[in-house]
Amino acid sequence: MNKIKREMRHWGNMDNKSDHLRRTSRDLPLAVTPEGRVGGLRLPLSLPPRQGFLYRALGFTLATGLEADKVEVLLLELLYKTDYSNDFDREGVILCFGLCARGQAKTVLGVLHDFEERIQESEQSWQIGAWRKDHPWRRETVKGALMVMYSCVASYCHPQMLLIHVDNPITAKIIHHYSSSCQDICLKLAFMKSVVQVTDAIKNIKDLEDFQFAQKATLTGIIMAIIKAEPTDSLVSPVRTMAMDALSYLSKLKPFYATEESSELMDISIHSVISLQPPGDSNESIKTLYTNALHALEQLMEGLMQRHLDPKGLQEMVHLLEKWILSEKEWEREKAVNLHLHLMKIYVQSVGVCIPLKLGQFGGLVGLIAPGTCDSHRKTRLASMDVLASLLDLHASQTCSSWGASKELELEKCKEDLQGSDMEKIFSISSRISKVACLQFNCDEVVSLVQKLCENFGAMDLQHDKASVTWICTFLQMRVKELEDKVPEILGAILAHLPTVDHREVRRLLIEGLLLLAHYHQETVLTALLRQPLPMESHLTEVWLAVAENVPFARTMLHALMGRLQARFTPRANAASKADIWRLAAVDPLMTLCTIHLLVERMDWDNRLLDLFPDLVYTLLLQLGSSQGPEAVSPVLKTWRLIHTGTLPEEPHAAPPSSRVTIRSMQLLFRRLNSESLLCTLEEQGVWTLLESSSTFLQGVSQLARLCVQSPQGYYRQRLSELVLRGMASEALSCRISSTAVCMEFMSDPILHQEKLLKRAVLMLEKGAEQEDEVLRMLSLRALGNMALGAPRKVRQYRKLLLEKCLCSLRGPGVSTSVTSEGLEVLAKVLVELREGDLGSTFNAISEQCRAFFDNESELLRLKAFIVFGKLAQVVRISKKHFFKQEVKKAWVPLMLHCQDPCSDAAQACMATMFQCVHFWGWRALQSSADHSDAAAPKEMIGFQMTLCSVLTQKKPAVLYNFLLETMTYVKSNLSRIRIAACNLAGIIMKQMSARYLKKLDFPALRNSLQELQLDSDPGVWRAALETLNILDTCSQQRLLASPEGIP
Repeated sequence: MNKIKREMRHWGNMDNKSDHLRRTSRDLPLAVTPEGRVGGLRLPLSLPPRQGFLYRALGFTLATGLEADKVEVLLLELLYKTDYSNDFDREGVILCFGLCARGQAKTVLGVLHDFEERIQESEQSWQIGAWRKDHPWRRETVKGALMVMYSCVASYCHPQMLLIHVDNPITAKIIHHYSSSCQDICLKLAFMKSVVQVTDAIKNIKDLEDFQFAQKATLTGIIMAIIKAEPTDSLVSPVRTMAMDALSYLSKLKPFYATEESSELMDISIHSVISLQPPGDSNESIKTLYTNALHALEQLMEGLMQRHLDPKGLQEMVHLLEKWILSEKEWEREKAVNLHLHLMKIYVQSVGVCIPLKLGQFGGLVGLIAPGTCDSHRKTRLASMDVLASLLDLHASQTCSSWGASKELELEKCKEDLQGSDMEKIFSISSRISKVACLQFNCDEVVSLVQKLCENFGAMDLQHDKASVTWICTFLQMRVKELEDKVPEILGAILAHLPTVDHREVRRLLIEGLLLLAHYHQETVLTALLRQPLPMESHLTEVWLAVAENVPFARTMLHALMGRLQARFTPRANAASKADIWRLAAVDPLMTLCTIHLLVERMDWDNRLLDLFPDLVYTLLLQLGSSQGPEAVSPVLKTWRLIHTGTLPEEPHAAPPSSRVTIRSMQLLFRRLNSESLLCTLEEQGVWTLLESSSTFLQGVSQLARLCVQSPQGYYRQRLSELVLRGMASEALSCRISSTAVCMEFMSDPILHQEKLLKRAVLMLEKGAEQEDEVLRMLSLRALGNMALGAPRKVRQYRKLLLEKCLCSLRGPGVSTSVTSEGLEVLAKVLVELREGDLGSTFNAISEQCRAFFDNESELLRLKAFIVFGKLAQVVRISKKHFFKQEVKKAWVPLMLHCQDPCSDAAQACMATMFQCVHFWGWRALQSSADHSDAAAPKEMIGFQMTLCSVLTQKKPAVLYNFLLETMTYVKSNLSRIRIAACNLAGIIMKQMSARYLKKLDFPALRNSLQELQLDSDPGVWRAALETLNILDTCSQQRLLASPEGIP
């Protein structure tokens, strides 16, 4: 033993000659020396043959045959007397302790522990020079040596002893020495070497069974911290390489890393290596470090991936690489794609067809790597091509799809062509690749591909975006007919990411792909576009502008948009197909209106598009009518910017946004007709203003329809007439009302009769006149009456229907004043076109109903009733003369009184009717008085009344007596002017009454009635009553004188 020690010292002195060189190397900055030394530490260190033999001999000798206490003394002496600054001595001692642990593991660990305890008193300074003053020990050098000693013990000791002591004290001591050190590069390397040796020793044990390495989590945390601390912009040491090697060894031991832990380890390691910029050609040592780091990363990723060789593990790995594959730095992309390729090969070799990829995973993987085929860096393009080929081969094998040799040859040819530098050709080659790949995709994979390609827009440069959109367009062109069920998802992906695309050409190609979908799946695309939120964003506007540029397609889309608005007014049908489901889906009508406005504004109109005018006007009118009610008001949305650049109006009663957009669209449509005269008339008559308000909407519709009928450019009237009649059959009340308002004006024009639509229109109006809604009923009646203007010769044909509906409006239960008035107005129109025989029994009913309205509180009803009664007087011939003569007698008192009606129009109409009826009395004197009287002059009217009373006194005194009684009933009328007229007429009658009939009068009752009028609030009433009282008193005196008894 002593001889061995002397030999060791001898060879140690021989090596002192090289100490100066070694110290010089230690003092250099941390870098790799030509000999492989880093920071003065040689890893691994090859001992000189003779000295190495002596240390091995000593280790073997101590491991066998000697007593433990003696071995302990010798080992402790060796620890104290070793020069730890001498690389050969330090490595020799480490080797000696490791070999000794083969038979004396407990003794070796005890010696190490005892040595650590004894030098603990100098822990603060670690200048342990009490034993070797000529070679003071450095703290970090000793700690590094101790860590490697423990790992060397683990490498050489018996497996059973290793399992007992590996957690504590071996690994615990290694962790302790590293944690309590300054953690410089030498110590990091020593720590990593120790971890590798310990984990490798454990892994080499054949029967580990359920052994769990308790210190694994602690070691992993330390190593992760070391990797994170490494600079990402430079590489000056093998620390990160050895750290990843250590993690690779650790990953093979139980407890295995969980998925989250593996992902974190891969993420940190990837970031540490891929972010490094490749070294230049001048520094071979750095190039070596760089190559080793890449290899270590591949080994670590491969090792971690082995524990998760399934689609989920593959997806997680690709997810970690994704941000580097999409990096703006070409060297990062190159390394990421190469690493992706390496791992894909491992996955394909290990898994193959055993575990199929998840649904949609294949498309996402291809979508991530496909743009790389157009990368500006040649190596990245080629690597991307290899990854694609690997993915396609894996998918073909898993799905048993046809993947013949011709396709493989085509891909090989594409790969060769990718080595060129002409980017236009490269884009063409990428398109060829996409066409080959497209055949391997099912519809779900196409969706995931498009989604992934869209997600990565803007992540890299323009070339990658162009490549992405090229793949999207190629797949849509080849598979668009099969994608009916997937259109919403594809469209959603495109619309969601279209705003992020900055380059005009890429946006144009994306929009072309979207329009391609719309050509084949119109309803689905239209629904998706209309469900986008308002206000209409710029990218959505750009889509519709692209539609407007294609006039035939824009025409088709306008029809579809109109159909969406009109669908609200038709019964909801059951969907018979998937297209119907999307067509019937609910959309915001405001968005539909905005889209129509945009298309109408931007389309190039010609004669082919003018036939859309009636459909558009009709649809917009229906929409405008539906928005008048409070239940149809759309939510307040900022659509103003689509139409105007100004701010929203702040009127408290402003029309809702949908109405404003609708009216502006209609204005734009009429401007497209290029009729200045029509535009001026619309403005002058305030049609647009009328349409904005719910109170004047129908008036605006009527005026608009009237101008359309009168317009010289009325070539669209036939189509508009057909649409209006269809709208009158709608279940939606607002639609029927708006359509009937238009039909009302069309009925006053020969258009319906000329186009053979009159019968259909009349039948629809008949139904409308029977409806409960007052407005609809009134409009229907008015439209029927307008037949006398538009088709007067057809009035006799439909007289029964017309008269019946008019009478129903006069005497039906709960009929409103407006409806009754409209019925009277219709009678006044149609009676002009009828003869006495056409009326039949309705003549009597009409006459009776008119008399019933003479004293109605409504001025309008009184006016209409007087007019209709006058029309009847004109119709009467022989058969109805006697009946109507009796009607005239019954109506005479109201007629004479209402000549003083407070409503001037009613009074004039009453006078005209009364004079028309005078000839029914059959007295020439009366007719002569009527012919020469001025109805507008009160004195002339009094003269006429006096003449009438005089004639009646002579010819029909009883009738005059009854007239007086009837007249006195009007002194209680609600109308003051009627009360005045009644008083005046009563006075005139009394003056003309014969003595015989004066005797029959109830003078007290008459006097009481007249005296009550003295309290009337109207001075005119009580003055007229006073005059009549005076006349009554005079008549009373005459009666007394004429009486033989002289008493009343």
